[in-house]
Amino acid sequence: MTWEFEPWLLLLYFAYVFLVLVALVQMLYQRRSPQNLMAWLLTLLLLPYIGILLYLFFGSRKIFYRRTKPSLTFHESHLAAESSHLPALAQQINRLLGAEQMASLSTGNQVALFYEDHTAYLALLKAVEQAHYSIYLETYILQADATGRHLLEALTLKARQGVQVCLLLDAIGSFALYVHPKPLAAFRAAGGHVAFFQPVFKNFFNSQMNLRNHRKLYLFDHHVAFTGGMNLANDYLGLACHRPEQGRWQDLLFALSGPVLAHYHQIFQQDWRYASAVPLREVQPFVPQSQNVFVQAIPAGPDIEKEGLFESLMLAIYSAQRELVIVSPYFIPDGSIMTALLLAIKRGVRMRLLSPERSDHRIFDIGRSSYLRELAEAGGEIHFYAGKMLHAKLVVVDAQALLFGTANLDYRSLFINHELANWVYDAPLITQCLNWIEQIQAQSVEYVPTQGRGRRLWENLSRVIAPIL
Repeated sequence: MTWEFEPWLLLLYFAYVFLVLVALVQMLYQRRSPQNLMAWLLTLLLLPYIGILLYLFFGSRKIFYRRTKPSLTFHESHLAAESSHLPALAQQINRLLGAEQMASLSTGNQVALFYEDHTAYLALLKAVEQAHYSIYLETYILQADATGRHLLEALTLKARQGVQVCLLLDAIGSFALYVHPKPLAAFRAAGGHVAFFQPVFKNFFNSQMNLRNHRKLYLFDHHVAFTGGMNLANDYLGLACHRPEQGRWQDLLFALSGPVLAHYHQIFQQDWRYASAVPLREVQPFVPQSQNVFVQAIPAGPDIEKEGLFESLMLAIYSAQRELVIVSPYFIPDGSIMTALLLAIKRGVRMRLLSPERSDHRIFDIGRSSYLRELAEAGGEIHFYAGKMLHAKLVVVDAQALLFGTANLDYRSLFINHELANWVYDAPLITQCLNWIEQIQAQSVEYVPTQGRGRRLWENLSRVIAPIL
């Protein structure tokens, strides 16, 4: 008996092998983690052609992206901060990020924390009302719900008054407005500008669909900026009358003023220039504030040549001596971070992780399970917030250094999405954040690993795909 193969089947087979080899070479060129590399290789081998399509749409990172969006560059508009009064970790992180061509640590800043949804929204509205020159809003999600419509009305009024108002929205995060932009009509008619980052239909076949803009950056004149985890929708913030029946998510918003705003404006300007041809007005000088808070802004993503956020986080974990506190809605860490956390526990560092009992993405809850078990069995403390959703992102190191912003502690935030994080060294602010963490922990339940071989097998299987989530 002889086997005969149709020529077209052989052609399909060799084409598939060629595409797999091309994808593998690209991943090796990008120096990905072994976990991510193996996860994608299994996907390519076990799902012929389907795996190729998944990799094309969701697996690309920086290599293709640099052809279109230039890397972020920073021009110092103030003196770099160097002080013997700073913690040693602050000086080390500043030197590390300086070597990565990132913006330097700035002094003369003021930072305020908003942890109540309605208070945060009122602060945003006040900033809108007081703006005289420009309002630049960059966000992942803007929804045309009660909160979004109310905010658009306020922005439309300012646009009519001659203030330059620019909205930079992610096309996936704000997909409803991208597909049905009617709620933006009055705003545009008043002179407001809207741009969508990575338009879906434009980027469907060019390996950029996976590169989302997760940054939240709300800039008002040269006076104040807001950043953190809060998107512009009912789930995150709004007036009391806009509150959903199920309640809002637990999240944080930080208001900053001072020289660090120069770096924020540089980030927005370059993101806006990539997404829109509308010119922005010249930036006014940034006046140092009375509070001498040290802040270092760290953008991350495909438009950053190096991995400054990841590397500074690794440095902070290895430098911890007493306590590490992590708040993250999604916890699927890179293997290097997981190793650093386990070693910190072995060194006697108290490690606390706060995460939602059930997030808004069930697949991420499944993917995190084996990592949580490993941390808990090593002696880490894991607390599940029992409310609707915990969406805040914080890392506190020895009550001396605070990392906040838009990045979750997962592979997507650290290596794929466009993110914005900040290292801050200010004792009163850190104390305020720790007090908030204690309140969240009081509303949480302690995680206890489920016993049973079947459960362990399921968790280990989920770990195979976790690096590509």
